[in-house]
Amino acid sequence: MIVIDRVIDHTILTSALPRAGAVVLDCGANRGDFAKWAADRLDATVYSFEADPQLADALPKRANVHSFNVAIAGQDGRMTLRRAHNRCTSGFFNTEADAGDTFAVVARSLESICGEQRISRIDLLKLDIEGAELDVLEQCSSEFLERVNQITCEFHDFLDRRQIPRIKAVIARMKRLGFTVIRMSYWTYGDILMVNQRTVAIGPWTRLQIGMVKYTAGIRRLIRRLSGV
Repeated sequence: MIVIDRVIDHTILTSALPRAGAVVLDCGANRGDFAKWAADRLDATVYSFEADPQLADALPKRANVHSFNVAIAGQDGRMTLRRAHNRCTSGFFNTEADAGDTFAVVARSLESICGEQRISRIDLLKLDIEGAELDVLEQCSSEFLERVNQITCEFHDFLDRRQIPRIKAVIARMKRLGFTVIRMSYWTYGDILMVNQRTVAIGPWTRLQIGMVKYTAGIRRLIRRLSGV
């Protein structure tokens, strides 16, 4: 029986992960809620990456959670970010009109930081990095991505529809690399689940069960919206 969890608007095929000792990369950790879930639910070793130093200070202090105040990007360097009152800190979407302060942070590629930390396998990669997801998935080597067992990704086409052609190209690339890609959100690409078929077989029955979860959750959201709850 498959087990699916939805954590901070991200869908995870939990039953495809190790029962203990999973390696999880939480990119765009915010205040660490996803890292706490992975540490508790999966008994995982978690590497959390948060670009905003104010949020990074709040990341959980645990033996199995390693926190880094860096921006995950397509390549190493520096990135200029802007805070905003009505959305998350971003280097792509927030403008001066959003009335937030601007600051620079260290940017690291996934391959670079995994090499530095000697991370040889990734059971679950969560990407929610406010627009940088495309750069990361475009610029990571095929060899690196093929070592990732599962990706849960929030693309941000709901903030910039011009991203959609690049999103579709990235999804096509991931499929060529052997990933099953399932769009869990209805109107946007805000909740994408990618499972590496080399390590986790997704057959028709599993896809049907995932689809049932998707549509059941959608009906519940629609009922709540119509009822004003």
